[in-house]
Parts: sequence; C-alpha cells; structure tokens
Amino acid sequence: MIRPKYDWHVLAPSIMDDHGVFKQILANRGIDDVDHFFAMGEESLHDPWLLKGMQKAVNRIKEGIERKEKILIFGDYDCDGISAISVLYRTLNLFGANVEFDLPDRFQDGYGLNMRSVGKIIENEYALVITVDNGITAIDEVLKMKQAGIDTIITDHHEDKGVLPDAYAIIHAKHSPDYPFKDIAGVMTAYKLASAFANDKLTNLYDLVMIGTIADLMPLIDENQAMVNLGLKQLRKTENLGLKKLIASSNLEMINETAIAFKIAPKINSSGRLGKAHDAVRLLVSESEAEVDRLIKQIEENHESRKELTGEALKICEEMVDQNDSVIVVASKNLHEGVIGICAQKLAEKYQRSAIVITLDEAGIGKGSMRSFAYDNILEKLQQSKDLLMRFGGHQQAAGLQIEAENIPILTQRLNQVSRTDALPKLNVDMEVAIDTIRIQTVKELQDLSFFTATFLLGDLVVEKKQLLQNRHTKLTVSHNGILFDALAFNSAEYYYRLQENDRVNIVGGLNINNWRNRFEIQIIIKDLECPHFQLLDYRETDRKTIDELGFFDEALIIDDETIIKGITGGHESTVVITKKVLVPDVSEIMTKDFIGRSYLYYKKSANATLKDFARNFGVDEAVARIVTDILIEVGLLEESDSCLKIVEVSEKKDLKNSSTYRKYSGLRNDIERLYSLPTGRLKTYYEKLKEENHEL
Repeated sequence: MIRPKYDWHVLAPSIMDDHGVFKQILANRGIDDVDHFFAMGEESLHDPWLLKGMQKAVNRIKEGIERKEKILIFGDYDCDGISAISVLYRTLNLFGANVEFDLPDRFQDGYGLNMRSVGKIIENEYALVITVDNGITAIDEVLKMKQAGIDTIITDHHEDKGVLPDAYAIIHAKHSPDYPFKDIAGVMTAYKLASAFANDKLTNLYDLVMIGTIADLMPLIDENQAMVNLGLKQLRKTENLGLKKLIASSNLEMINETAIAFKIAPKINSSGRLGKAHDAVRLLVSESEAEVDRLIKQIEENHESRKELTGEALKICEEMVDQNDSVIVVASKNLHEGVIGICAQKLAEKYQRSAIVITLDEAGIGKGSMRSFAYDNILEKLQQSKDLLMRFGGHQQAAGLQIEAENIPILTQRLNQVSRTDALPKLNVDMEVAIDTIRIQTVKELQDLSFFTATFLLGDLVVEKKQLLQNRHTKLTVSHNGILFDALAFNSAEYYYRLQENDRVNIVGGLNINNWRNRFEIQIIIKDLECPHFQLLDYRETDRKTIDELGFFDEALIIDDETIIKGITGGHESTVVITKKVLVPDVSEIMTKDFIGRSYLYYKKSANATLKDFARNFGVDEAVARIVTDILIEVGLLEESDSCLKIVEVSEKKDLKNSSTYRKYSGLRNDIERLYSLPTGRLKTYYEKLKEENHEL
C-alpha cells in the first residue's frame, strides 16, 4: 500500500467525460466567459496613476533627466527582478536618461538593497536610486543614502516589516488604497512607473512584463491575465534581440504560459542563481547582435551548470535529512548558495514539511533558504527565533536568512518544538476522468490555453512497466481498459522502488501531449499517487542493507530467510518486501545429513572448539552455526561447557528427528524454499491469503 501525500479534494461531483473537461476547468477557475478571459487586454490594465506616490516619482525622474543626474536602477537577481530592471532601464534610456543598473551579489550581499551596495552608490555619486522588486524593507539603507543626499524611489511588491523606509517615494500596490488590484509582481510595478513616466502604454515591453509575472507565480486573474494575453502576443513578434535568441535556443513547440514557466523563466533565473544576473539583464536590454550572441551562449551554459549543481546539492541534502524532525534543517559547507532555494523546495515537497537549506562559509556564517509546506507560515516561525538570526526576510511561503553556524542546532531545536499536524495538506483536483476516454485534441486545447495547472484524478490504473530515469525520475507505463499511457514523476525515485508490475494505482496529476518523432500521445505528469491495495515487492535480487538504505519501506514488512527463521512471516501489513537470502549457507543446505555429519566430524577433530571457530571454519553465519550445534547437542553428540564444545562418544546411531531444533527448521525449510522458488504472482497470492487469515483471527 502507498498512501497519498495530500488530501485530494475533487471539485467535480462525478467522473467527467471528454466533452465536459474544458467546461469544468473554466468553472473551477471562475471563468464565465472564456473568450473574454483570453481576450482581456489593455482595457483591463489599471491606471498607473492610481498607485500612491506615482506623481511624485515621475516628477523626480523627469527632474533628474533634465539635470543630467546619475540615476541607478537597483533590482533583484531573480526573473521578476531582472525583468523589472530591463523594463525601466529600456524606458529611461529611451528618454536620454543618464541611467545605469545594478543588482546585489547574491553570494556577498544576499537579497535586496544592502550596506555594501549603498557604499558603492555613494562612492559613485548617484543622485537618484530607483529600486525594483526590492527596497520595502531597506530601512537603514535608504536612511543612509538620504543622509548622503541621495533620493530613493522604491517600487516593490514584497511584504514590509511594519515600518516603511524614509524614501522620496514608494510605489507599492498594497500601500495604495485607490489601486484596485494588489497582487502584481515587481516587474508590473516597475512597468506602471515606466508607463506613467512615458505617458504611453509601452506595448513593446509587454513581453518582459508577462515573463516576470509568470515567473513570480502571480495569480493569473485581473490585470495579470490581461498582461499575459498581451505579452504572449507581443512575444510572438518581439523585436527584443535577447528574447528572440532565447526563444530560438529553447526549442519551443509553442509560445504559451507553460513554455514561459518551464523553459524561458528558468534560464533567466539560472544566471541569477550563479551570481551572473548582470548577464541576463544585458541580454534583455542589448541592441548589439554580437553581444546578444555571446550572452545567449553564456545563459545556456549557466542553465546547464545550475541543473548540475542542483543535482549534486540535493544528494548532499538528502544524506543529512532527519525524518523525525517536523521542520527539516540541513547545513553544509559543500552547498552552492545559488541552488539552496531549489533544494529547500524539493525537500519540502518530498518530505511534506517545511525545510531550510543552509550553506556555510569559512567564517562560520550560514546563508539559508526556507520553503514552506502546505499552509505553514515560515516567516512567522523565523520571527519567533529572530534572536538567533543575523537577518531574515521573505513571506510565509519562501524566506531567506543569515545565521551563525553555532546557532543552527538551537534554531533546529526550536523549530521542532512546534508540533507538526498529521493532517494531510489539501490538494484541489479539478475532476476525475477515465483517461482512455480523453482525446488528444482536448489536452492540446488545454495546453494551447496554458491551463498547465489543470489537475485530474485518474483511477484504477494498472502498472505495466517501470523505469528509473537519471537515477531520480520515475517513468511508469500504466494501462486503463487495455490502453497504455506513460506517467512521469520527476524527482520521485521512490515510486520506482515502491511499485511492482500489476499494482493497481490511483494518480493525481496533469496531462500533456508528448510528441516523439511526430507521434502524439497523452502523458501523465504525476503530482501524487496512491496504491490502496496489498503489495508484494519482489527484491529477491537485492540485499537487505540496500533496502534499508532506500528508506522507502518504513511501514512495510521486510522478509528474508532469516526473518522466517525468527518466525516473522507476515500478517496484517499492507506491503511485504521480499529480499535475497542472508544466511550462509541457507537452511536448505544445513538441514541435510551430509552437512550435520561434517559438522560432527569437525568438532570431533577440533578439541574445545567454540561457536565462532565453527562459523569461521565453515564460512557460515553464527546464527547458522548455532542451529547446527543445537541439533548435535539435542541428539547427544555434543555438549557445551564454558562456551567450549566437546564431542560425546556414543556407540548407537542417533536419529536427527529427536532434535526439536531439527524438526523446527526442517519445517521452516519448506517456507524458505517456497519464498525463493515461487514466481512473484504466486507469492503475492500466498501472502494475500496469509493476510486475510490473520485478519480473521
């Protein structure tokens, strides 16, 4: 049995046929008019002048350009921040501003405006600093710049800390009572400033705004959806050289939200994770063909490096996970800082609890990323331990922190004092479908409209085949009513080890179209899985130690010849794992007159031999040596005194059946022979029957 990791809430009351799929998806998302939803455009974009502080900010920028002041745009190194810099830089540059951009060094500075950057800003004599996608928590930094005569305009969308910086102007939707929609990204906020300043819609920048909005996981409703609609149209005809090259190098089958979320945004993000965010900004603002060609090559290399570093770091993290903790905390000097956030997310998903991954420098200072699981408010948890932290920030789902190494055990202890609920987190499922009734055209329509979050319950699937890809992904071939489908679980090797052919499973996941050599097939992307039935997993070619190291079978009964000898044969368990023999030689060999006779002759020739001597001489396990020795003692051929074994001279012939040990293990030999001779299917039937008998007792 495999239990699901989530509490599935199916939003449709019955199994949906193909014709009702699209209608149900729209209903679940509150979309009454699909044509209007995907046609939302400029008329749905809210007036930038409704944002508090906009007039003051625009006036100050115009004043700075007229005075030819040095202006700095200071951003963030993720895709949202990089897009925001690009939007504002392109706009101000177009109007002749003396403008430059900068970002924090994620390895030296961490997130956002910081004192080291402030020192550089003062040294370089900037007169005006505009933050994008950061700044709302930079209280001390903004004050220091103000004292140096530098004005700061903050554009941000993150949570503040209860006190706002003393900036020249702050543009933030959540601090603008008259602005009707609050959930906009950093890039959208920067775009609003650019649009108001230029007194223009700046349609050529829609693609950049759209990319940042999707990358930062903003809710795709209201003006966010309008910008996605506009941005996708713009991207298909973009004149941005960097975006053109990025699209070309990404081998996109179509340009839609899915492609942005899983192909384009990760490549932009990868450069930021490796401390090379400047490359990504230059790519998006450059007008030089030669520079863009050089940068796109660098971006692709950064992306490949990021993937390799993530794989290596995840292995290190996995080795340090304590599954007894209610909040996972791992720390190491061998983790690349640029991928700790990804690792924290993957650990949270796998172990179903919030996770912190910390990288330590030579000075013993740790920089960490924390990701929440389900509805866990991790910012609140960090707030409760702020006395241990050098700095921290973020929101309830994702946060960053800095901590001295000596305080990490204390932080771990405190976090784990908070009780963890055993209730499964809720997972909304759009509907249950019989997958063999779903047409490729229906799934393609969902893909074309970028409903990549659509989630389906696919019941009563039979596992026909399993594969382990790159030692970390599971690929299943499943069938329903005789029709085969591929099902992929990324970064979930456990399903490969925990499932056997012919197991019946229910899967919750997404559907997409796999195009292989112009052959189109529906493919399942697994989000969660359950096997509600009894399982027998055949690992007779795998030793017990390997099974234990896998760590996937905590609730299973693991059986080998030794467990049968100990009287453990299975009963109420919903999963039984059969492993290879561990006794040397096995019971079948020792329960012979030949082996027992040779054992008697050994003791006859070896005066005062011990049990260890016997085991060493025959190359057997001490448990085996004990069995044979007990048989010889019980029939009167051997006696034991002070751990030494001495032969007993007898004249009459001895019957081995007079030994209770011999009778016991002769019977168990049949059980062991059955275990290692029957095919998997018959073994499963045997243990299912045993389970039923035990439940009846």
